[in-house]
Order: sequence, then C-alpha cells, then structure tokens
Amino acid sequence: MAAHPLPAAALGLVILFALATTTQSNPCLNCSKDFKTLSCSLSTPEEERYTLKITDHKDVKDGALSYQCHYTTQQVHFTFHKGCNFSSVQSVTFKRCPLFNVSFSEIFTQLGIFPENVLQLIFENSGTRKDLKLETWHLSGLTNLEILQLNNNQFTSLPPDILKATPNLEHFLFSRNSMPSLPETIFANTPKLVTINLLNNNFESLPENLLVNVSSLAVLRIYGNALREFNPKLFANIPEVYNLELSINKLTKLTSDTFQYLPKLQQLYLKLNDLESLPEDIFHNCPDLQIVHLRNNRLLFIPSELFNMSKNISDFDFHNNEVTKIPQLLFQGLENLTTLTMSENSLEDIPDGTFTDLVKLEKLLLQNNPLKTIPPGSFDQQRRIKRLSLANTSLTDLPDNIFKNCESLEEIDLSDNHLSKLKSTFFPHSTTVLRSLKLSKNNLSFSALTSDPRAGEAGEVLVEQFPLSDQVSLIDLILNNNNIKVIPHALRNLKKLRRLDLKNNSIEYLDYYEFLFGQDRIDFDPNDASQSILQNSELKQYVNVELRDNPLVCDCNLYKFSQLVQDKISEEEKDKIQLKVVDKARVKCSFPNDRSVQKLVRTLDISILVCYRNHCHPSCDCATRPHDHMFIMECAHQRLRAIPPLKQYLPKGNYSVTLDLKNNSITSLEGLQRPEYSTLVNLTMPYNYLRVINESYLTKRLQALDVDSNALTHFSPSLVDFLNATNANLSLGGNPWVCDCKLVNLYIFLRDPLRKLASSHSVMCDNLKKPLLSLAEEELCPTIQQPMVVITIVSTTLFLFLFFVLG
Repeated sequence: MAAHPLPAAALGLVILFALATTTQSNPCLNCSKDFKTLSCSLSTPEEERYTLKITDHKDVKDGALSYQCHYTTQQVHFTFHKGCNFSSVQSVTFKRCPLFNVSFSEIFTQLGIFPENVLQLIFENSGTRKDLKLETWHLSGLTNLEILQLNNNQFTSLPPDILKATPNLEHFLFSRNSMPSLPETIFANTPKLVTINLLNNNFESLPENLLVNVSSLAVLRIYGNALREFNPKLFANIPEVYNLELSINKLTKLTSDTFQYLPKLQQLYLKLNDLESLPEDIFHNCPDLQIVHLRNNRLLFIPSELFNMSKNISDFDFHNNEVTKIPQLLFQGLENLTTLTMSENSLEDIPDGTFTDLVKLEKLLLQNNPLKTIPPGSFDQQRRIKRLSLANTSLTDLPDNIFKNCESLEEIDLSDNHLSKLKSTFFPHSTTVLRSLKLSKNNLSFSALTSDPRAGEAGEVLVEQFPLSDQVSLIDLILNNNNIKVIPHALRNLKKLRRLDLKNNSIEYLDYYEFLFGQDRIDFDPNDASQSILQNSELKQYVNVELRDNPLVCDCNLYKFSQLVQDKISEEEKDKIQLKVVDKARVKCSFPNDRSVQKLVRTLDISILVCYRNHCHPSCDCATRPHDHMFIMECAHQRLRAIPPLKQYLPKGNYSVTLDLKNNSITSLEGLQRPEYSTLVNLTMPYNYLRVINESYLTKRLQALDVDSNALTHFSPSLVDFLNATNANLSLGGNPWVCDCKLVNLYIFLRDPLRKLASSHSVMCDNLKKPLLSLAEEELCPTIQQPMVVITIVSTTLFLFLFFVLG
C-alpha cells in the first residue's frame, strides 16, 4: 500500500489502526524520521486493533505517545514500529492494554523511545481487566521517571520494592484498585516524592512507617477508602505537607495530636466521614491552615477555640452536619475568611456579632437551618460579600437594612421561607450590583395597585411602590410558588433582567403593560465598537419568563399575552414586547364561568375573549372584546320596552357596538338614532314585539341583524335597499310574514344566493303555511301576471296596425 502524507492539520498526531498477529505483516516498517508518512493495513480483526497517537507534551513537540488497545487484546506486538523515531517522547500512556511480559523500558526501546527520556508513565485499564499483576522488573530502566500513574487496574497487591528502579519519582498516583493496604516499604526508594494520590483503593489501614522516607512530600490524598482511624505517627516525617485529603473514609474520631506534625498544613479535606466531634486544639499546631472542609459528617458542635491558632482560614465548610449552635467567638479574628458554608445543620439562631470580624467574607451559605430570625446588623461588616443563601431557614421577616451595607452582593437566596412582604430597605441601595434574587416558595404578594382594566380605562398605567425598583442590576428574579396576583409594572425598569420565574402563583390577569419589556431596555453605547457591528436583532435583550400553574382567566386581559404565546403578535409590537415565555406549552387558563376546566393558552380561540365591565346599564351586562375592538351590551330577559341608552357606558376608544336585546318587550327601534349607536354593527333582538323596522335608525356599518320571532309581517322597499347596501347577516325566522305582493322585494332580496341568511326555511308565510322561498313568484303575487297580458295585447295590436298601414 502506498504511503499517505498526513494533512497539515494533523501535524504531531498519528492515528494508526494495524493488524498485529505476526511480524510478517509489518504495516508500519517504513517510518520517516519526522513521522509524516505511514503505510498501514486497515483490514484488521477488532480484538487486534490499537490506536497510536503522538501529541505535544508541555513545551516538547511530539513529546507524548498514547497507545490504546482494544479491551479484548491478549498480546501486543511492537515490532511493527521498528524504524519509527519517537526519540522526543517524554510521556507514555497505555490504555486498556494487558501487562507486558517484559519491562516498560524494553517496550519503549521496541517503539523507538529512549527509556532514559521518559518522565511520565500512565498505565490505565478503565476497569476492563482484573487479573493484572505488576512486578518490580516492569519499572526497571526508568531511572528518570518523575510521574507514575496507575489508575483503574484492579490491582490486589504490589511488591514492596515496586518503586526501587524509580529514585527520581516525584508524583505517585494510584487509584481505583482493590487492596487492604500498601507495603510499608513501597516508598523507601523515592525520597523526592512530592505528591501521593491513593484514591478509591479500599484501604482499611496504612502502616505508620509508610511515609518515613518522603520528607519532601507536599500533597497527600487518601480519600475514597475504608480507613477508620489515623495514627498521628503516619504524618510524623512529612512536615512539608500543605494539602491533606482524607475525605470519603470511615473516620469516627480524631485526636488532639492527629495533625501535630503538619505545621505547614494549609488545606484539609475531611468530607464524608463519620466524625461526631473535634478536639478544640486539633489545629493548634497548624498556623497556616486556610481551608477546612468537614461537610457530610455527624458533628454535633464546633468548638469555640477551634481556630484560635489558625487565623489564616479562608474557607470553612461544615455543610450537612448536626450542629445546633454556633459559638459566639468561633470566627473571632478570622479576617481572611472568604467562604463560609454552614448549610444543612440544625442551627436555631445566629448570635449577635457572629460575623463581625469576617470583613473579607464573599460567600455565606446558611440554607436549610431552622433559624427563624436573623439578628439586626448581622451583615453590617460584609461589604465584600457576593453570595448569600438563607433558603429554607423558616424566616418570617427580615430586619430593616439587613443587607444595606452589602454593596458587593450579587446573589441572595431567600427561597422556601415564610416571608409575606418585601421592603426596599432590606436590600443594598443606592449603589447595588445585585444580579440574582431567589424568593421562591414564600407568601409574597405585591401592591394591590394594578392595571386590570376594571381598575382603570384603557391605556391608564397606575403608579405603584415596588420594593425592587432600585435593584437595577438584577438579571435573575425567581418568584415562583408565592401568592403574587399581579406583575408589577416596575419590572420594566429592570433593564438587565433576563429571567423572571412566576410559575405557580395567583396571577389571574395579564395585561399589555405587565409584560411590556421593550427596546428601551437596551443599553446601547455608541462608543462600543463591539455593539456597533451587531444587527438590531442581536442587540435586543429578551426576558425569559415562566408562567405555568397560575390561575389565569381566559378573558380579554389575556388577549395580548395569548397572541404572544401563539406567535400572532404584530411586527410593530414585537419590537415592544421582548419577552419569551419559555414554558408556553404548559400555560393554561380557565373561563370565568367555569374555573374547573382549563385550556392551553397556546391553542385558545382568542377571538372569543371578553371582559365584563362593572359600569353598565342596570338591566344589562357590558363587555369589551379586543379581537375586533367590540363593545357588547347584553340586555336579554329584562322586560325592556325600549332601546336602553348607551353613551354613559361606552368606554373610551373607537369601539364598534354589539347590542343584544333578546327576550324583551320592545316594539320600536327608536333610540338607535342616538349618536352613541352610530358604531352599531350587530343588533340581536329576537323574541320582542317589533312590527316595523325603520332603517333610518340603523347604521350603514350594520353587519348582523337578528329579528327572529318578532311581529314582522312585511319589509318596506327602502329597508330592503338599505340591507342590500350593508349585506348584513340576517335572522328573520319566527315572524308572522304575510306573503303577498308587498313581500316581493324581500322575496327577490332573499333569493340572492350570496345573501347571508341564517335559515331560508325559517322565513314562513304565516298566511300560506309555507316557507317564503319555496314559493314561485306568481304564487306570492298572482296579480303580477295581469299587467303583462295587457301589455302583450296592446303590443300585438299596434304591430298589426303599423304593418297594414305602412304596407
């Protein structure tokens, strides 16, 4: 097979699939010095495939070689790579390969790697093999090795002198094996060790003399094992250790002298053990201590003198313990503390002055404690604090000015409490950088002032006091699971707001102004070159809102919102409403007359949405319908004898009018001539006593006329002409029509196939007991034929006379 040059993009990377059963195949014998050309066979059984990669290592070009076997490979042949020049390789990784029957240094030689150049060796099986046994001779010849990483190999034992041939080893990483302990002399020949990682090996104990010859050790990690105790002598000869990780063991007790030999200890991790107490002087020989993590233990108290000799603490974490009380002097003098995690304990109170000395505190987590109250002034000294969590602490109220001095505060979590009100005096002002405020699962509601149309006319925006008006840097506002009934208009002033969570509240009405987040929210800097190259659409800043599980009412207040959810908003309004309802597929509403049935707003017929008004004729119900900008006055079954007045009830704006007067005792349309009825488009008045319809009372805008079941017998020709001009929808049934010559105009009018008639069969001739349109024209008016006969005779006589006279 011809050689193929590697593309430029693959410089320093060779991926090679080869058949490796006999040395006769030799798919890669011809390696050029710079490894740019290879000749390889790809027709290889799966279990014999491997992948070879060459990459840069730190600052060395082509300094790392990775060799990955198929997990079923039983034997690896490296003779195929004779002639390959890997002389620059310093780091070698074998993954999923079986252990070789020769040393690693001999394997390196077969690969063209100089063993004395190898500084890092990684042998990792990803748990695919369980019968591996590492021998001392495997590491022979690796005199200059600095890093040895043996991960996930399921070793059950190691030779005591396994590291005999690696005197320059600095980092020993040994994890995910299955051993009860380590040989006591395993580190006897590695005095330069700086890091020892012993992770997840199931160790039950460690020899107390294990570390006697590694006095330069700086990092010791022994987590993820089954250790129940530590003999302080284990640490007696490693005074340089600054990082000690003992997490995820089964430690139940520590003594006062456990860390007495670690004067330079800075980071201590004791997470996920079974500790119930700590000696008050356990850290007294650790003046440089900075990080102490004790989360997920069983501590019942924290000694007040714990940090008396360790004033450099910057991170203290005892999350998820059983501590009931904080000693008042515990944090005294800890001016460098930046992170304090006290969450998920049983703290019932915070003593006055607890945090006074913590002037550099940046993160304080107190969530999931039964605190109930916070003393006034608790955070007066925390000017640098950025994140504060008081979630699920049973708070019913907050002291005024509690966060006033927290001018760096970016995130507050007050969720899952019993707060019923917010005050602007709670929060930092007038300068604030607050970006995230979480208030879910409280009892919050905002001002009763609202823009509900029933509280004001269209277009009127009522001013309200909103406690977050000064928090102009807010990006996330989480208010789900409260008792919020209205969305404050003041939210529009939070120009940086990007997320608004209002799900599961008590919101019934949504009007236009409540979700009007428009272009004025964009802070455009004309001097900012990065903005000037963007399109307008890219500059828009949207608010992602969640609104599901609110008792929304399917009425006119929901019209604009429904348009938004259904993507029916106009282009003009899209520029004003820069809001995305991220849960729109789950937002529902119910109609006022049946709150038990919910409809998805996304599929709601928005043309039927109306709002009933309080200001209306005493015998009527008034409503507005935004879909066609209609004012509806419904006065059915009220024994009215005349058309009711409209002017004082008609809302501002150019509304069309629908008047429903069915089932009354009205005999005349007099009253419709009033100016306010000039926009009447729908007149519904069946079951009244109309005998005559005077078209002069009707408007040319009429679109529907329902006069079913009145006392009509005839239509005047002028009325027919009027209806011809309007082409309105008609309902004329149930009247005592007298079918005679006077009804011919109506007859011709109704026979037009384009006429909008509710039912042609409902117009019955009372005198003939037949549907009007079932009659022939001569049946309706027999005399209509007589003039035609006379005209015919006269015409014929005149024709004959002229014929004979004129020859």
